[in-house]
Amino acid sequence: MKVNEAAANASRIILLGQNLFFQARVETVAEPLGHSVRQARTAADFWACYADGETEMVLVDLEGDADTWSAVMADLGERIATAGSGQGPRIIAFGPHEDTASMERAAALGAQQTLNKGRFSATLGEIIGDGG
Repeated sequence: MKVNEAAANASRIILLGQNLFFQARVETVAEPLGHSVRQARTAADFWACYADGETEMVLVDLEGDADTWSAVMADLGERIATAGSGQGPRIIAFGPHEDTASMERAAALGAQQTLNKGRFSATLGEIIGDGG
């Protein structure tokens, strides 16, 4: 299989946030498992990367711009509800352990899992290996 074909067939993971540190970590774990990783810093970036049925997982960095991640998560929830399938990408939010308000907001907006950064880093292989 050619590299372009492999990329076309890869399930997509979108990392929503402005911190480049986690992008490298996610890529290191995800790419050997056949996932392509895209980083979205803005809502426009996110929707340019997002593809129904191809985006398997969305990782939301709660230290990123709160207006951006909140708006994207709300719009994504509406899109999934409008599609009527009830199926969408697995959404996992992570942030500082003391920022419980952001974690609660992310959960209310549809994150299936909210983790502190340490737990997220420690279990990244399991999170991605479980495959969305």
